[in-house]
Amino acid sequence: ENGTLVGIFGFKDMMTRAVAKELPTHFSNVDKVMTPNPESVSPDMTVVEALQVMHDNKFLNLPVCEADGTVCGLVGVMDLIYGCGGAEGWRSLFDTTMGMSVSDDASEEASRYSARASVKSYKPMKKQSEKPVSKLRPKKPLISNINDNVLMVSRMLANKRGSASLIIGSKGLAGIITDTDVTRRLVAKDLEAATTNVASVMTANPTVVSMDDPAMDALSTMVENHFRHLPVVDSNGAVVGVLDIAKCLNDAISKLEKAEEKSSSAAEDAVKQMASLQGAGGNQAAMLTQLLGPLMAQAFGNKSSPTLRSLLAGKPATIVSPTTTIYETAVIMAEARKAALVVENGTLVG
Repeated sequence: ENGTLVGIFGFKDMMTRAVAKELPTHFSNVDKVMTPNPESVSPDMTVVEALQVMHDNKFLNLPVCEADGTVCGLVGVMDLIYGCGGAEGWRSLFDTTMGMSVSDDASEEASRYSARASVKSYKPMKKQSEKPVSKLRPKKPLISNINDNVLMVSRMLANKRGSASLIIGSKGLAGIITDTDVTRRLVAKDLEAATTNVASVMTANPTVVSMDDPAMDALSTMVENHFRHLPVVDSNGAVVGVLDIAKCLNDAISKLEKAEEKSSSAAEDAVKQMASLQGAGGNQAAMLTQLLGPLMAQAFGNKSSPTLRSLLAGKPATIVSPTTTIYETAVIMAEARKAALVVENGTLVG
């Protein structure tokens, strides 16, 4: 209302702050569950810079506003991925970073876990690669039963701070449910979480990959099909993890940061490479190009990185007022498949 951004309300907020707490969606306003006073960025920020901001702050969404506060819209991590030249650009970044060592043992955590049911829908990929899916360090899966209701699953994900759960039935992996599914297929359809079986909301028979499959094939599958999550199985078809493309991107940038710390000469080469491509100067440009040079060189060639303004061109913003109900907000989010920006008196408030 009147153009001022006062908050942001995402799919995970919907699931954890509204559904899991059984708020009456027709009588609860979005200002009660939004994240107030979110950080916003300029529409003239490049995709490279936006990726860095998301990485540094662990954001999944960035509100975009003009210098005078006028709301332009919102970009999510998936928008940036699709705006970066398609699968080939990401192939360059991930191919560069998968061979780098990491200091933690997150990949071991995923590989140790195994759901006891096998996955009948699993079909191994034929292409072989020296860099398997395991190099992407799949997360430990959050498991729910096919007989659970959506309220049970939402509360479990809220407690575990997760955004997706794999649904196991008598014959193995039956489906996957995400925070987006909860918004689109439950709240926007005006269904009750406590009386709605997870089977009616989940995505049934999801595409899966094996730990031994080529990582590049898995990433291409996610980018080309707009999947944020992809279940991972072992050689026996048992569920062992889940890929989150946002986490894959965050891990890749973190590895580049660590590599930059260890190799100043490699960093200097990246700066020289990207300075010629982007025409940028200064310490900020140097830092960004050190980290994302391989990606941008592959994705854009001799073209400059696109701005957020170009990504948002022609796309309507998902804007609601603080007094919009959670249900009404869910309908808008479901139609746009985007988080909602909460605007009041010309100011973004949440």
